[in-house]
Amino acid sequence: MAKHVPLQLLMVNLTNGQRGLFVGLPLVFHEETAHDTEVEHIMFSDIQQLPEEMTLAELMKMVRDQICPCKQRTN
Repeated sequence: MAKHVPLQLLMVNLTNGQRGLFVGLPLVFHEETAHDTEVEHIMFSDIQQLPEEMTLAELMKMVRDQICPCKQRTN
C-alpha cells in the first residue's frame, strides 16, 4: 500500500483579481477549526527552481526539513 503525504491547499485572492494557489504541509486541521486559527503573519519565500522530475514526497520532505523546528540539523 502506498504511503500517503498530507497536503493542504491555500488559495489567495488579491484585490486586483489575481489568484494564487499554494500547496504545502497542513496548517489547519478539521479538529482545530473551532479554535482560534486566525492568521497572524504571512510571508512569501523567494521563487525557487525545482527539478521537474521531483516527486511530491521529495518536495514535502524538503519543505518539512526547512521549516520544522522539531528537527535540529547536526553536522
